[in-house]
Amino acid sequence: MLIFLQATISFFILLALTRWIGKQQVAQLTYYEYINGITFGSIAANMATDSFDKFGDHLIGLLAYGVLTFLAAYVALKSRGLRKIINGEPVVVIQDGKILEGNLRKTRLNLDEFMMMLRLKDIFDFTEVKLAVLEESGGLSVIKKAEYETVQRKDLKLNEQGEALAVEIVQEGKFIGNNLERLGLTEDWFLRELKKRGVKNLEAVEYAAISAGERILLDLKEDNIADTVTLIDKPKK
Repeated sequence: MLIFLQATISFFILLALTRWIGKQQVAQLTYYEYINGITFGSIAANMATDSFDKFGDHLIGLLAYGVLTFLAAYVALKSRGLRKIINGEPVVVIQDGKILEGNLRKTRLNLDEFMMMLRLKDIFDFTEVKLAVLEESGGLSVIKKAEYETVQRKDLKLNEQGEALAVEIVQEGKFIGNNLERLGLTEDWFLRELKKRGVKNLEAVEYAAISAGERILLDLKEDNIADTVTLIDKPKK
């Protein structure tokens, strides 16, 4: 009976604190909210199941984390400089159809995770992307090139058959030869196709995939973009 009472009290305290902190705790988590969410759950569980003489200590800890989270959110709301320190800043990860590997590494995302995020945005060909930005919340915002803006297939009176999933041939600079064999293609064919695109060897390739119709999706280790887009504030010279 006592455990049930403690669990009920901890539940309503946790519910009240979450509503007090704000809706963002439920939607897109910032770093401090992520820490808060983990800790809240742990403390609330201890409140519900630990002995009653420790209930007060757990309650104080729960309230303390709630207040600290609220203060962090308040400071981030009032100060743009501190908000960037607390929440981080958006990072451009694709520009003009080229993956910016340096920026991607800063976000600690590997290519597998990044390609999954693109697919969740219904993008299976990164070369169609004008700009992709990894937001502070961890979400991905994408602007397609004008010629690849989404239209309905029925508007163009096309058949219902879509394009097949691209097969990866080079992943983070590593050649995946067995995928070529699955497609009935050879390494010599692939190298010839690279040379047609001005790529002399595999070492220059960061990512490559083959989509329907043997179309090659290619991203080089050196992007050669003269002026990369950045959303991070730069100090005035």
